Amino acid sequence: MANNTSETLNKKELNIFKNRVFQAIIFSGLFLQIGIWVRNFAVLLFVMEKTNGDAFAISMISVAEFAPIFIFSFIGGTFADRWSPKKTMVWCDILSAMSVFAVLISLIFGSWKMVFFATLISAILSQFSQPSGMKLFKMHLPESQIQTGMSVYQTVFAVFMVLGPILGTFAFQSFGINTSIAITGLAFLLSAGALAFLPKDRKLNEGTAKTTLWQEMKSGVSYVLRKKELSLLGLCFLAAGLGLGFIQPLSIFLVTEQLELPKENLQW
Repeated sequence: MANNTSETLNKKELNIFKNRVFQAIIFSGLFLQIGIWVRNFAVLLFVMEKTNGDAFAISMISVAEFAPIFIFSFIGGTFADRWSPKKTMVWCDILSAMSVFAVLISLIFGSWKMVFFATLISAILSQFSQPSGMKLFKMHLPESQIQTGMSVYQTVFAVFMVLGPILGTFAFQSFGINTSIAITGLAFLLSAGALAFLPKDRKLNEGTAKTTLWQEMKSGVSYVLRKKELSLLGLCFLAAGLGLGFIQPLSIFLVTEQLELPKENLQW
């Protein structure tokens, strides 16, 4: 009996790969990760090249990448509960692509320093898009498949932690900054295109009392503070984030100054 139940659960989990919603979200995530990592490493290597390894310029890239996570992640999560997730994700991808193509035009005709702008804008928009992706799983997948769907979605992010630097460095070495930025914009548009295959958003929270954004944010903070486990977890993430913030900008200098290798070896 237990074996039959286990086999049934495994079949349900495997059936998720035939689910249209799951396929759209995963393909969107793949394109999104390609765009983010090509952008991150192409910009890093480009700025390193342009400034001859100026420490302040390199640190500003990390600020552009990670400051929006600190500032907008809480706000983005709150808005994800209020906005239609499909529309939110599609428009975030389209606006990210538009900002990237604007930077590409600036690179061709104007200042190279606009690359910081591309990183900043798309990093901000990601904080509104990512929570909506999780919401789509809960909205459209059967309860038995939600956990599997989220696990695969997170696995895509984890895989690109390894493959992303290789992909971004290859794009910059092979094609240069202009083409790398164009690839980033195209990847964001393909992500939005994949999401177009999702069914229409259903109306949510019907019949519930309306609350303001500020009230929801306050209730979220007070809930976390009341829960000792969540408060401790938040402090752990804060400590880990500070540690990552110290380490991240130093990695390029570890490769170039301490190991005396070309900057492209950062990918390894």
